[in-house]
Amino acid sequence: MKVCMTAGGTGGHIFPAIALADACKTASMDVFFIGNKDKMEALEVPKAGYSIFLIENKGYRGSLIAKVNVLFGQFGAIASAYKIIKKQKPDIIVAFGGYVTVPVVIAAKLLHKKVLLHEQNAIAGKANVFLSRFADGIAVSYPQSLSQFKHSDIRLIGNPRATLAQMSNSEGGQIESLGLDIHKKTALIVMGSQGSESVNEVLKRFIVLTTTSPHQFIIATGRKHYKEFIENVTFENNVRVVDFVDQIKLLSEIDLLIARGGATSAAEMLAKGVASIIIPSPYVPNNHQLHNALALSQKGASVCIEEKDLNEQKLLDSAEEILNNDPLRSEMASAAKSLGLPDALHKMVDWVKEIK
Repeated sequence: MKVCMTAGGTGGHIFPAIALADACKTASMDVFFIGNKDKMEALEVPKAGYSIFLIENKGYRGSLIAKVNVLFGQFGAIASAYKIIKKQKPDIIVAFGGYVTVPVVIAAKLLHKKVLLHEQNAIAGKANVFLSRFADGIAVSYPQSLSQFKHSDIRLIGNPRATLAQMSNSEGGQIESLGLDIHKKTALIVMGSQGSESVNEVLKRFIVLTTTSPHQFIIATGRKHYKEFIENVTFENNVRVVDFVDQIKLLSEIDLLIARGGATSAAEMLAKGVASIIIPSPYVPNNHQLHNALALSQKGASVCIEEKDLNEQKLLDSAEEILNNDPLRSEMASAAKSLGLPDALHKMVDWVKEIK
């Protein structure tokens, strides 16, 4: 069986697709990708060991003229995708969102191929909403998404990354390797793999306030922000600043996660059952991180602080309230665990086989 994966633009689309690709490969399927030539997938997919065929497609943003140009550009993108799919002859196309998936799915249907969509966020992305009319099945990650698509076969599956998190067995020692005390409550602060320049400014002031805290904090700045961050900041013994962390491994050892509201981070946190504070990015399309955060906070799994309301004192007070209160933290962790869908990856592989 041959599977074409398509996902684009952000890690939230790409990494779940790679997780499914790995599982399909283990199940003796042949996998290749179609992506955008100037986006993240052009780098990440080959790093994961998969062939990727690159086309050019852009999102509908900017002026009216720009949008018209993009519309006309769709014909070229569809033609490129059509040639790739016709030559590679996949049995099914699995699309994880991003503008690049639009011409790929349209080309697939022109060639009478089966299409399975995956939606990672609580509020469906525009590309998936549009493509749902062409899909043979739609997998969603939040109950709220079930009502957003009019389709005969829509299933609450979850995010494949949740399965990876659930399967990950930390050998311990992550806290100790950073020179921290394993007996103290620990919070991990990570604003996505790239970090956040705006939140980092708050975190510089936040560090000053942590001098009186009995707890300890790991701050991952993002690689491109790390040098600038540490230039004029003095750290106490209870704070460690790093450029990057293996979040899945650390989730088994920390007491609180402070993170963005991206789909991958949320899926991993839920699968591991970790209490969290979510600071959704206001810079993403459809404000989907806010909707993800609200979906979790409404169930008691997380506290949502919008970036416009964020300051160092509020962040410390919110973190301390959870870290100081074992029953509260336990309730939040249990709520997170109950929302996690750790068998998402297995269900997706089964569906790929079924829908062929």
